[in-house]
Amino acid sequence: MSSVGESLLMVVIALGLAVAVVTLFRQSTLASLIDTSLRFSHNWGIVALTVGLGLFISVAASIYPALFATSFNPAFALKGTLGTTQKGKAFRIGLIGLQFTVSIVLIICAIFVSEQRRFMMNHEMGFNQECLLQSQVSWDLATNRQVVESQLLADAAIKDIAWGDGPFVNDYRMSWGRTVRGEDAGWDVYPVSWNFLRFMGIDIVEGRDFTESDEHSTGTYIFNETARDVYKITLEDQIGGHDGQVAEIAGFCKDFNFASLRQEIKPFAFYVYGKDPWHICNRLYIRTEAGVDVPALMERIRITLNDLDPNMGDEISYDVWPFSQSIENQYKKEQNLSKLVTLFTILAIVISLMGVFGLVMFETEHRRKEIGIRRVHGATVGQILAMFNSRFVKIVLVCFVIAVPVSIVIMKRYLEGFAYQVPLHVWVFALALLAVLGVTIAVVTLRSLRAATMNPVKSLRSE
Repeated sequence: MSSVGESLLMVVIALGLAVAVVTLFRQSTLASLIDTSLRFSHNWGIVALTVGLGLFISVAASIYPALFATSFNPAFALKGTLGTTQKGKAFRIGLIGLQFTVSIVLIICAIFVSEQRRFMMNHEMGFNQECLLQSQVSWDLATNRQVVESQLLADAAIKDIAWGDGPFVNDYRMSWGRTVRGEDAGWDVYPVSWNFLRFMGIDIVEGRDFTESDEHSTGTYIFNETARDVYKITLEDQIGGHDGQVAEIAGFCKDFNFASLRQEIKPFAFYVYGKDPWHICNRLYIRTEAGVDVPALMERIRITLNDLDPNMGDEISYDVWPFSQSIENQYKKEQNLSKLVTLFTILAIVISLMGVFGLVMFETEHRRKEIGIRRVHGATVGQILAMFNSRFVKIVLVCFVIAVPVSIVIMKRYLEGFAYQVPLHVWVFALALLAVLGVTIAVVTLRSLRAATMNPVKSLRSE
């Protein structure tokens, strides 16, 4: 009962500290990593489940050591050998091994999640993202594109301008269903200005690019290679456009990533509405000259757009942002997950090292006589430290062997959500092993150094 009572008290204290930590977390910038509410009043079910599990596990976990400690003959226990039984050693090593395994798994997963995000951010998407700014403008400005372009291009820092209907890279966009030679077909559609493909550096592989005259047509397509290959589209095919009339197929462009790398490349078409548009292309794209002062240029663009729009007041201003920011926002979820896994990894490592510290302290106390005898017979401090470290190195190696397949299974399941995946590099596993080994050896060495350097006569006398 004493053991169970102590365990319950510790859990109550831990729950109180957890409440304080969550409260501080909610008030910090880290709260943005989690989408749901962190208020206890909004999560009574989770609060009740956490308290209930904590109390249940506390009782369940304290009963075994209580029964274990009271199962020995009192005389045997008074000899001081209770802690050196094989069952006791195996139990302690098992707990440390579990902590090491979890730590290694989390380190590996944290690195791979970070690598997947870095891979997606740096992946070549098939168009020119350099020196690119963007802004969402009003209907009034979008219908007066020539005025906007003439004003902005007067700035020597601006190289070129193009227009699109909404975000260029987006997982969700307008899709059209049409017929190709009597067969049903469908593709994602992105309406653009006539110069958009040239502006973005997207190559034409067959046919021609859009021309300015297409802005006065009844609609013009340029399909990607995937659409061409899937539906066997040719330049001579008759395909309906946006107003019920047949739209011209100007050409086919090279495949590129128009959505996040979670998705494979699908059938896609650029489209110029022509003289009777359904929508207005109100996403403004601005290519700057290399080496310009981007923040200053963005401010000049804001001022120009505000001056051109009569509906903009003093308290409302256009926003201008780098194109790379849109790509980063596509992978915000992965960034938040990476940070959360890293936080839990640090926590798991700290818990593991606390266990190592306690076990080394226990070992040095119970092996003080052995250490003294070894020192008397000529063992060096280095040999004593190597003796303690060798056990923990073996534990870490065994845990690593267990953690690797577990990590591979977890990461394969995680990477299934991406059409483009980072390879499972061997160096990640090696880095996780070296990190855990390095920290463990440092902790074991520092904790056992005092026992290894103690005067052997004093340690033997105390025994």
